[in-house]
Amino acid sequence: MSTPIENRRRAVRQSRPDSLRWLTVMVILSHRSFSWSVSKQRLLLILGGTFGIWAFGVLGSSYGMWSFRKVLTFTQLQQETREQQEKLRTTLEQAQGLEAEIQTLQENHAELLKLLDPKAPGPNLTPVPQQAPSPEVKERVGQLQQQLDQRQMQARLIRARMEPILRAWAATPSIPPTAGYLSSGYGVRVAPLANVKEEGESLLGFHTGLDISNQAGTPIQATADGEVVQAGWMDRYGWGVVIKHGVELATLYAHLERVDVKPGQQVQRGDILGGMGRSGNATGVHLHYEVRRGGSPINPSPYLKLQRQWLGALSKHS
Repeated sequence: MSTPIENRRRAVRQSRPDSLRWLTVMVILSHRSFSWSVSKQRLLLILGGTFGIWAFGVLGSSYGMWSFRKVLTFTQLQQETREQQEKLRTTLEQAQGLEAEIQTLQENHAELLKLLDPKAPGPNLTPVPQQAPSPEVKERVGQLQQQLDQRQMQARLIRARMEPILRAWAATPSIPPTAGYLSSGYGVRVAPLANVKEEGESLLGFHTGLDISNQAGTPIQATADGEVVQAGWMDRYGWGVVIKHGVELATLYAHLERVDVKPGQQVQRGDILGGMGRSGNATGVHLHYEVRRGGSPINPSPYLKLQRQWLGALSKHS
């Protein structure tokens, strides 16, 4: 027979919570009751798994929306390039229209000169006796000559202003090479760990270009007119393209997943060179873009919006 002390001890032990049953849920009905007990480890596992599935879904949907938005961004980039080129063509057409007007004035001037010199017969015309030109004809010829001189001066000024700009504009990288976000800038940076392990580089290195990240296959466009001097596999750069622009400048497009041009091909600003990838020594999908002057890399950032700046300046002086 147990003593009162032993009964109290047994009651205390039975009142202690079960370490294996950290949470118990009970449902009591009028004719039956249900209970579920969960340990702390299992509850944490369930909560962790639920959170992981939720986070994966959020990240997946966010990446899908981000990728779709970046594709639209490249479409907008191409549209902006086309609009800027159309604006430049319009300016050129205005200059050409002025030259056509000058040609018309020259033809009118020649016809009036024939009136002043009847000895110079036109086609199927016979000479007529020479007579002094009327004052009206002389006045008209003088006005026409004055207009012609003014138009010729305007045309020379326009050509003198446009030709250097056009030459520089055509041969200078002046638009972004692709759409995406800047993942690494030009200059000193912490080298990717993969590069340090594979090539024995130091942790700090000098980055010779810009890295622009986006989804695989994002189109890459030429940033200026020029000639493709390299196109294919380029060791640590992977699949890449090098374009020569004039005498000094060149651009490099590296880590592509495909190359759509070949050496010796002439390209114009906005032409598609290939698709973004992670070939060569790349830790992720991105474009490595360089601008080189005299064979040495320089900072590409000032060249990304030159076309917009030039056209803006041109509009102010038109």
